[in-house]
Amino acid sequence: MKGELITPDGEILKGELVIEGGKAKFEERECEPEYVFVPTFFNAHTHLGDSVAKDPPFKSLEELVAPRGFKFKVLSESSEEELVEGIRNSLRIAFESGTTALLDFREGGFAGLSILKKADEMGLCLPLTRPSSLDEAEKLVEISLGFGMSSARDHDYAFLEELREIAKKHSKVFAIHAGEKDNEDVESALTLEPDLLIHMNFADVDLLKKAMDKSIPIVSCIRSNAFFGLLNLKNYGILAEYDGWLLGSDNAMIAKPSMLEEMHFASLLIKNDLAVFKASVRGFELFGGKSGVVVFHRRKNFKNSKNVLATLVRRAGVEDIDLVSLVTLVYD
Repeated sequence: MKGELITPDGEILKGELVIEGGKAKFEERECEPEYVFVPTFFNAHTHLGDSVAKDPPFKSLEELVAPRGFKFKVLSESSEEELVEGIRNSLRIAFESGTTALLDFREGGFAGLSILKKADEMGLCLPLTRPSSLDEAEKLVEISLGFGMSSARDHDYAFLEELREIAKKHSKVFAIHAGEKDNEDVESALTLEPDLLIHMNFADVDLLKKAMDKSIPIVSCIRSNAFFGLLNLKNYGILAEYDGWLLGSDNAMIAKPSMLEEMHFASLLIKNDLAVFKASVRGFELFGGKSGVVVFHRRKNFKNSKNVLATLVRRAGVEDIDLVSLVTLVYD
């Protein structure tokens, strides 16, 4: 296949891609491109469990996702079979749109993790579990990527400190939401020295830069922020210059776990195609996961494109994808 390869750094190379033996080998050469080759995408923050609660009414953050809100009411009323099938369907949507790794915040302790494992037949998810006790935490940390907690204000802080120590002891990830709707939970989150911060869109700039100075990866979920009326262009602009910035789709009940759609929306606000693209593939080098290659044909949205990176970020869709393959991408 002859085309243009977009590398994880956003460099555009022209040449030929040959897929065989579990590898996709790209060799640079002059050619008339028919395809665009892209590394698969990394969705750095999902809540796939609420796939059964799709398209809720427009309500506040607290009304929809707080511990006793709409989301958890629907989850409590859903059967395990419904939850599994909902997650499985969301994973199909993610894969078919080129996403092959998802950092999923897995509520529900052992039961929640079991549901995810039943649904994730391709092994795309990197689960961050949410234990309800220290005993459960000691067991969950052995079989997951680590812990993924909601805002510090939702939990007993001493419990969070214990979880952080357990994660550190096992060299696992401790992630926490902070700064989604205000700055009030940011300092307490930073004191925990997390390995990953979710949101930070309303963190005070000095605390945002403190997190960046500590090289803590930060995930923006811009469609979710828009749904709740919590957009903050100033902080997004700062994060776009940060080499630890990531993008995620957040709650499956609000937004499809498609990184193509997340990039499209982010590009309209941030107006930095390269930064948005890097934030959609950077997770592999930070957290691992199954990576591969997406093959886009140039016959539709890429037709007449003068800048394939901009077209990818702003408009490419599943209708352009000829192949999503979990092969190792090799290029010189």
